[in-house]
Amino acid sequence: MTIREHPELQSNLSDLRFCAFALADCVVHLEPRSAKYLRAVHRTALELAVPNLFGFEIGGFWLTSDEINQLRKLPDCYPANEVALVRIAVEAFLLAQTEDLIQLPGIFHHSETSSAIGHSLSNDLKATLPL
Repeated sequence: MTIREHPELQSNLSDLRFCAFALADCVVHLEPRSAKYLRAVHRTALELAVPNLFGFEIGGFWLTSDEINQLRKLPDCYPANEVALVRIAVEAFLLAQTEDLIQLPGIFHHSETSSAIGHSLSNDLKATLPL
């Protein structure tokens, strides 16, 4: 299936830069072994998030590219036998937070997350994270 984009969107696509996304309630799909790290991932994301990045009128806790990169370093704080499981939890969290962005054609593509979570979701846990 080919997605046809509006010509004006296509011409402005090179000017589009990822800025930030606000943390929100989400459902995270995880395998049971990685699920136990989700609380630490969520807590760390909240600690890294920039409050009111775009002013008090908009509000929210925002993750920019710098904070996302910092969050992706979280697995390095765990023992070697847990690093892969924590990495899966981090990427699943980011995928859940950006799911609406991923569905917009040409706006945002999370290819790193897609390859990191390359397992079936049928047997995974679904965790709802309230903000």
